[in-house]
Amino acid sequence: MDYRALAREFSAIAGEAHVTFHPEGFQAYAIDGKAPQIAVSPGDVEELSRILRLCQDSGAAVIPWGGGTKISLGNIPRACDVVVRLDRLNRIVEHDDANLTATVEAGIRLSDLQRTLGQRGQFLAIDAPFPERSTIGGIVATNTTGPRRLAYGGVRDLVIGIKAALPSGEVIKGGGKVVKNVAGYDMCKLYVGSLGTVGIITEVTFKMAPLPEEGKTLVAWGAGRDRAFRLVDLLLASKLLPCAVEVMNPVVTGHALAPLDVQVTDHPYGVLIASEGFRESVDRHIRDLRSMAKEAGLSYDVLEGERHRRVWEAVRNFGYGGGGLSIKVAVPISATPAAFSVLEEVRGNLPELQVLSHAASGILLAVATPSDLGLAEEFARRVQEESRRLGGHAVILSAPVELKARLDVWGEPPAGIHLMRRLKEQFDPKGILNPGRFVDRI
Repeated sequence: MDYRALAREFSAIAGEAHVTFHPEGFQAYAIDGKAPQIAVSPGDVEELSRILRLCQDSGAAVIPWGGGTKISLGNIPRACDVVVRLDRLNRIVEHDDANLTATVEAGIRLSDLQRTLGQRGQFLAIDAPFPERSTIGGIVATNTTGPRRLAYGGVRDLVIGIKAALPSGEVIKGGGKVVKNVAGYDMCKLYVGSLGTVGIITEVTFKMAPLPEEGKTLVAWGAGRDRAFRLVDLLLASKLLPCAVEVMNPVVTGHALAPLDVQVTDHPYGVLIASEGFRESVDRHIRDLRSMAKEAGLSYDVLEGERHRRVWEAVRNFGYGGGGLSIKVAVPISATPAAFSVLEEVRGNLPELQVLSHAASGILLAVATPSDLGLAEEFARRVQEESRRLGGHAVILSAPVELKARLDVWGEPPAGIHLMRRLKEQFDPKGILNPGRFVDRI
């Protein structure tokens, strides 16, 4: 492949200032040791379509790039020739505040979008890590929601419309700008969590939510995992509707609470329960949660203002730093305590294993820094096996490239893998989009 000639063709489309070529590869865009030779930033959807069509014709492997915050997710790519950056597709196309919807381009950063929406008293209820760098396209492509999922739903619930560019240059659309949309196949669901393997997302329409009037957090702690989940059980059996519930193992409890001047001793398990909404409702939640914490035999404190904001910032970013070994487990909600126990039991010689659970959503995150590759592999495989036994699955969010070479980070392929392969063949017949990075190395 003549990369230099391809770069010249890209320059004729997007402008020379927006195309860079490096014969030895750009290490800043390297994925698992494979570095692209070309980086291009199209200025609109038409330019993106023409660039993708050139890549398909030449067989160049394309890596879509938003903010790069979750670029460690996925298997080792088979090839990495061209990085297509979406930083210039960063407009708010339409904000219909009366109907609580907004249409935005894929390259807009979450923090920028939230600031603009906040001026109209609204926000997008997605707590993606590192919002100052995370882009909307990347958030949707990786299906990243965060702890607020309990109250507002996940990305699939909030997305009501999508546009995407295919390798052929065709632009397709799914959904619309109204919340109720029932005509035809739901193409939005296809692109949420697809990791850019069946098209590059260019535009997304979301449901918005009003900014809450008040927000507070009850933090509870005590000896023993059972007491922590006892509080969660009491909460789930009540009529309260918190926006987030987290259970932390002692290592995470110490890291999370130390900067907040919350005095804990004896390495306790911790629970965080956030309430947002009208002030009277939040105060009612906190009163009832204090009683529940006492009944569960836990000490507690209430975080407001800056302390409330800071603790959820730490929770939001947990597990997505990109270093070491990070695993996400998803199980039925009823199996969350068992999955938490499994993570602690199979950790072996990982005394600093960090475990945090979105306890009312069935999501758990585990972070470790094993010094031995064999130990890391054994832990990862055991977690994937035990997650399947509990009726769920485990995905490795980040890991050393040597470990990725030994296993599939997505775990055992799902029953519908043949359908996923057929979709890939239909939308990307030459396999140029993120080749090898998705489930079963699609």
